[in-house]
Amino acid sequence: MKQRPLGTICVLVVFIQVLMVVTGMWGPSPLPATWKEGENISMLGRVYRRDIRPDYQILYLKDTEVSYQNNETIKRNTIIYDKEFEKVCVGNLVLITGSCTFFQEPRNPGNYNQKFYYDKQNIAMMAFADKVRVVQDDVWRIRESLSKLRERWHKVLIETLGEKNGGMLSAMMTGEKRDLDREWKEVYQVNGIGHLLAISGLHLSFIGLTFYHGLRKIGLSYKTAGMIGGIFLVLYAVMTGLSVSTMRAMLMFLIRIGADMCGRVYDMMTALLLSGVLILCRNPLYILDAGFLLSFGAILGILLLLPVLQSLPECRIRLLEGVYASMAVQMFLFPVTLYFFFEIPSYSVILNLVVIPLMSLILGVGLIGSVVYCMFPWFGENILRGTGIIFKVYDFLCEWCMRLPFSRLVIGKPKWQQVVICYGAMLIFLICIGKWKEKEENRKNNWKRCARVLVLTMILGISIPWRQKQESMQITMLDVGQGDGIYMRGPSGMDYFIDGGSSDVKEVGKYRLESFLKSQGVGRLDYVFLSHGDADHISGIQEMLVRQKVGIRIQNLVLPVENVWDEGLIKLAQTALENGTKVVTIGAGQELTEENLRIICLQPGTSFVEESGNAASMVLKVQYKEFDLLLTGDVEGKGEEILTKNKSVGKIDVLKVAHHGSKNSTTKEFLDLAKPKVALISAGQKNSYGHPHKETLKRLQEYGVRIYNTQEAGAVTIETDGKRMRIEEYIP
Repeated sequence: MKQRPLGTICVLVVFIQVLMVVTGMWGPSPLPATWKEGENISMLGRVYRRDIRPDYQILYLKDTEVSYQNNETIKRNTIIYDKEFEKVCVGNLVLITGSCTFFQEPRNPGNYNQKFYYDKQNIAMMAFADKVRVVQDDVWRIRESLSKLRERWHKVLIETLGEKNGGMLSAMMTGEKRDLDREWKEVYQVNGIGHLLAISGLHLSFIGLTFYHGLRKIGLSYKTAGMIGGIFLVLYAVMTGLSVSTMRAMLMFLIRIGADMCGRVYDMMTALLLSGVLILCRNPLYILDAGFLLSFGAILGILLLLPVLQSLPECRIRLLEGVYASMAVQMFLFPVTLYFFFEIPSYSVILNLVVIPLMSLILGVGLIGSVVYCMFPWFGENILRGTGIIFKVYDFLCEWCMRLPFSRLVIGKPKWQQVVICYGAMLIFLICIGKWKEKEENRKNNWKRCARVLVLTMILGISIPWRQKQESMQITMLDVGQGDGIYMRGPSGMDYFIDGGSSDVKEVGKYRLESFLKSQGVGRLDYVFLSHGDADHISGIQEMLVRQKVGIRIQNLVLPVENVWDEGLIKLAQTALENGTKVVTIGAGQELTEENLRIICLQPGTSFVEESGNAASMVLKVQYKEFDLLLTGDVEGKGEEILTKNKSVGKIDVLKVAHHGSKNSTTKEFLDLAKPKVALISAGQKNSYGHPHKETLKRLQEYGVRIYNTQEAGAVTIETDGKRMRIEEYIP
């Protein structure tokens, strides 16, 4: 950095910004503790963005003054959902009344952090508007025009190409994702090419440089072409939403054409660092954002690691140069990718060699077709339809890669300390490479070149949270809202799940169960036990069964004996078989073993005569050495009475309280028999059933039981060696 004084200053500024975020010296102003979700509020703010949806419009308000009952106010950005489609323009000052909703922090490890996503945009809350009134009709004409252009462009692409291809091309060119096919979006993501479906540095670099060089070729000077090209790219970036990767590409492009206009040499490293400082000055929280780290990391990989890979024996095959570049990016991003996404697409390096060049073709055809459409609609439509051929190639390549063995490696989330150590070791390695670099390269030094790459690969291995066989067992009761979901890892590494559903959390399988499992390095569940067929116990597993191609593989689905099956279990068994999961039953007295671990079914058996439902819930006793856990599903009433009379429960250490702590479960007779030390209760926050019931809690407290409730603690994890246990509540 000796020859980059500006770059050195940027590094110091970034270091200070990181310290401010990590130490808590900088952060968004918190909401007053007295504010309650769902209460009516009024807010005054200026619209800086408007998005249209089929059933509502979304208004983004800047520096909103929010007033509450006690006249407390804050001044942060807000999101408004307006179902009445009040006529509002970008720049209008509006007064809104409605009910407020606060953003949620994750309740389980690995879950999406909605609050942080909006914090980095300085957005405090969202509100559902009852009334929207324009109090000042100032219009930001440029932004309003860009908003209308984006909406019109999106409609043209959808009408011309259909929802699937039109939605994908619109996401790539306008940044509008409302019609993006969710299934294909996920297919692209698990194959490592999801970046194609978002406005990224790759898109802006292609569009900006193509436009700039086009102006230069028609004879414009550097200054004229630079000014026109810069204005064009800034307007395009604003229209598409100014994501962090878009801002990075825009700033680097402006620095590049600025260097051309001034007759200076463009230095990519300095431009990258300066862009990073400018973005972090806007909001230092971006330093913890996946988009920021991946966007800047990709360029750093090219600048720092590509020369190391190119020091291998030279090859004149042009394709190998692309392989080296793709490997450099993937290797540098490896720790960050694991930290945020927990898995690695095995064939993404090769796949990107094909799709990235084709992406330039898609963007080129899309831009030409869109421009021609403005003058000759019928001709422009035919040009735009040409992109459908490339999308078919993308679809074929993705499906083909997913059929290959080990197409995805679910490794888990490394600790942040591992990521820091990995990049620290990588930095030391690169410094040493610079000092050891020979003045003359020759074939005799090839072994040294290979050794460098080997050392780099070993450094990357530091960040991998490899799962090792341990003489311990892990049980995690997940917060799934109003429902149940319990994960267990056996002493030899087998993975189990007991129930998995919710009645108040949408897509609980994808957003709470799968994301947690991937963060733990679980790509396959060996056994999934379902206690009964109520939706709040099976809805998430239902999702996971049909999502196995992109989600978590379920090897065996274990159900109660068939004589207690209800319609929900019958349909679920059919779904499992259709998706390649084996279905087995377990009855009273049967068990599953793994080393010192025993999972014993206490009821129901084939002789069980009660009706299906809560009373017929599968009850499992888990024994690991001297540790005992009882999993009760929703058993209550007659079912719990039978369980108590059989006296098969015995004294236990941990009880999963039945039916979310309802009034009719966990009777005194049952507690006299079980004498649990710890009680786990899974119930949704502010649920309409009043779970857990105060009488149930009182009974547990009278027996001196320690109570852990997902309403208060989020996920609860127990780790035991068979003698002692350690209990940890999840703190995001």
